[in-house]
Amino acid sequence: MNFTGLNVLLCRPLHAGGSLQQTIESAGGQCFHEPCMQIVGLDEPQAVAAIKSRILDFDHYPYVIFISQNAVKYAGSWIDQYWPQLPMGQRYLAIGTATAEAAANMGFAEMSQAQGAMDSEALLALPILQELRNKKVLIFRGQGGRETLAQALRQRGATVDYCELYRRACPEGLAERLSVSPFAKASGRKIVMVHSGESLENLHRGIHEAGLVSWQDYELICPSQRVAELARGLGFNTVYPARNAGEAAMLRALQQLAATPT
Repeated sequence: MNFTGLNVLLCRPLHAGGSLQQTIESAGGQCFHEPCMQIVGLDEPQAVAAIKSRILDFDHYPYVIFISQNAVKYAGSWIDQYWPQLPMGQRYLAIGTATAEAAANMGFAEMSQAQGAMDSEALLALPILQELRNKKVLIFRGQGGRETLAQALRQRGATVDYCELYRRACPEGLAERLSVSPFAKASGRKIVMVHSGESLENLHRGIHEAGLVSWQDYELICPSQRVAELARGLGFNTVYPARNAGEAAMLRALQQLAATPT
């Protein structure tokens, strides 16, 4: 990889961009990190009561799905409090290699994952999820999100429950930080990398509040065709979809972009 002459803005949450930033910089690129997403654990009494109820019934679910690394982090903390020994016979599934690795590191050893993809559709293709009549599935996730996975599992006969552990928020003061970002003053080719639709929407709002509409002319790498379509709808002019939001796929998209002359 050779990223010499590239100025790359990462929009991942705080503490989530380290290894990607190091890889880009080790390949000669200049990397800037401005979080456009904040992950906040739910602590409202009603939300805490709902989480505790799901955790106490954890052994009722033969299938457990982790949507993200944040889902693993927060679920693991709750499960440790009430289940010093995990129930027998559960199957744990994850969307994406990084999420699966995080879950395995937390002790969820019987892992299945969607190989080479980072979305619900890939997980749904796994053989163990084809026949789910009268089975119960628990999905650990943040508030909101796509319903594709749960809807498909219910169509296959499963009873699906959510355990929502965190919410995604726009960081306070984002527009102000963008307005003074050294990324804008860097000379050379400018590329923005977003890893989710929510981050993209927060970035869009921030650059408009900061009067940086010209940033929509910078090249933008998105994690999927779906997010790329959203970006075009928001007015971003040069959009490149990666295969998924994983580091390898995003770096591959950046590499292909670096090899394309402006």
